[in-house]
Amino acid sequence: MDVFVDLGAFSGSYINKFKKSSMYNSGFRIYAFECNPHLRDIKYGEGVEVIHKAAWITDGELSFFVSRKSPAKIQGSSVYKEKKTGNLDVEHPTMVQCCDFSNWLKTNFSPDDNIIVKMNIEGAEYDVLEKCIADGTIRYIKTAWILWHWKRCGIPVERHNAILAKLKTLPINLHFNYKDFT
Repeated sequence: MDVFVDLGAFSGSYINKFKKSSMYNSGFRIYAFECNPHLRDIKYGEGVEVIHKAAWITDGELSFFVSRKSPAKIQGSSVYKEKKTGNLDVEHPTMVQCCDFSNWLKTNFSPDDNIIVKMNIEGAEYDVLEKCIADGTIRYIKTAWILWHWKRCGIPVERHNAILAKLKTLPINLHFNYKDFT
């Protein structure tokens, strides 16, 4: 099975880019994870299953911090209140539903599936990837486009480097430059 998962789908621009890329075929199942309640009305296109939850390490509810100025228009909302960019309102979090992404992979797919993940989740990539590595579901992902937020979210560089080093030992096609997303 061919699967594309957009973690932090925001406006859906990367789903559209993916559909125009050489990687895409009409048999792909496409999932858009976006928990920002101010983006509930975004239309991601035909055939896209929208999951209005934060990709995370547990199922349940989570504090989510959005911009004080314009929650619906400014990117960079995060589960990390330490995030330095995005002018986040850390005094008034929005509670959002979250999904154990690793468990979601294990429940819905197999390691033999061709799963492509685009990950732009404003700091949560560290927690999610660590859990996927620890429980083995990282092997479900064949290609990953990851935007790192360690500097913006106060993630220690040692943690960043450790995850990156581990990922580089795995049979995953890794990409870190979104300009190459074609």
